[in-house]
Amino acid sequence: MNRIFLFVLLMLFSTANIAQDANYWSSAYGTGGFMVPGATIVKNGDSGVLFYNPALLAFNTKNASNISGNIYNFQRTRFNDGAGLGLSLKANTTNILPVIASNTIYVKLKKPITVAYALMSTPVMRFQASQRRDGMINVLGDEYSPGNEFFVGQYVHSNATDETTGLLAVGKSISPKLAAGISFAVTYRRQEFHHNLSLSALINDNNTYDQRLVSIQEYYLVHSRVYNLGIKAGLSYELSPKHHLGLLVSLPNIHLSGKGDLIMEYTVNNLRMDNDEVFLIASSKQTKIDSRWKTPVSIAGGYAYSYGGGQLYFSAEYFARIKEYNVLSPRNEFFVRPDTGLIKRFSSSMMQMKSIHKSILNLSVGASFPIKQSIQGYASLRTDFNYSDEPNFKDEDGYRSNTATWNLYHMQLGTNFRKRRFNLRAGVLLSYGRISKSEQMVNFDEPTDDGYLEGIVKNISASRFSAGLMLAYIHNF
Repeated sequence: MNRIFLFVLLMLFSTANIAQDANYWSSAYGTGGFMVPGATIVKNGDSGVLFYNPALLAFNTKNASNISGNIYNFQRTRFNDGAGLGLSLKANTTNILPVIASNTIYVKLKKPITVAYALMSTPVMRFQASQRRDGMINVLGDEYSPGNEFFVGQYVHSNATDETTGLLAVGKSISPKLAAGISFAVTYRRQEFHHNLSLSALINDNNTYDQRLVSIQEYYLVHSRVYNLGIKAGLSYELSPKHHLGLLVSLPNIHLSGKGDLIMEYTVNNLRMDNDEVFLIASSKQTKIDSRWKTPVSIAGGYAYSYGGGQLYFSAEYFARIKEYNVLSPRNEFFVRPDTGLIKRFSSSMMQMKSIHKSILNLSVGASFPIKQSIQGYASLRTDFNYSDEPNFKDEDGYRSNTATWNLYHMQLGTNFRKRRFNLRAGVLLSYGRISKSEQMVNFDEPTDDGYLEGIVKNISASRFSAGLMLAYIHNF
């Protein structure tokens, strides 16, 4: 039955949930997700689950299987005036799916150990939005195109990222008060990034039958696939029956392999710059190029106080910075057609996808409390600060890999129903984030030929809201 149960759970993992691509604590299964089974780094009374701190597995002395996930989840992401005044970029999504399935095995040796393995679908990002402006606007210089021109601007941005992780963890008691554990996780990260900008204006030359077109097209599409190995080591220490401590160290991931494909095209047609007409085609397709994704070293600590059937929980995790690096590293090829190599600006650096992480500290607080003899209540709050550090990129070449730029704050409320052979936990997950100064992706306001048919990019506000229903089932065999 154990094998059949886990096989059914694994078959459910066909898609990924949605969260943020520049926040470490978006997943409810982690250091600060106190309500989710096993999402803690100190002893909290859960049994039969895969703990985020593998040292806590030492306290599991029974075989069990667990499935946890959002049975319903709604997300709304909005960049106010993202493409110009009144032209917001927004995306609403809903999902129904699990995020973790695990099996815990107590091995009765002379010195017993507990082993757990799991398959996880980690939420990252799924955003897709488009915007358009068309009308009569004075875009081109009056010396060659007097009056207003017919202008069309279109923009599409999408970023879809998900991770699937296979994990093996071991926990062992060292003494009655101290336990240690280690986990190994192989993660497959997939990302599809799409940027498509189209700008066009018709020249007013008093010839209604053969008007010339000024246009700029920018197209960028990336598919990236990366395999990484992650290692975590943890300790759990019992100061007393009421006071519990936990420590977890996560090493920077180890790059196993990674390949990506990209296609990019940048064209300029009939644009007037300094009394010259500009025509340009810069186009390239590269396949099987190097791709990687980095995570930093992090140190997490936690404390829990047990009282009268409940518990107070506090945790924090520090993430070190990561210097600028390329998520996708194109081969060093000029892509202007013909390949004269005369226009240095259009080199491989224009096609790179890059990332940079600043150091951050996340905090969480949680509480559990008895409601009835077999019913336990849960509540928790946690920060989820954004680690993107765009101002410190060395230059503006290329594209940043993340879409999200805001800090998030998560709240969880729920209950656990306990029976002899199983636990059923249900709750509400709420998240909100906002930033008042996020740079526009494009700007269709006041486009000019001096600005390559765009207006001046400005700072705007952006926000994200998420609400979900969580359901977790733990079966003890």
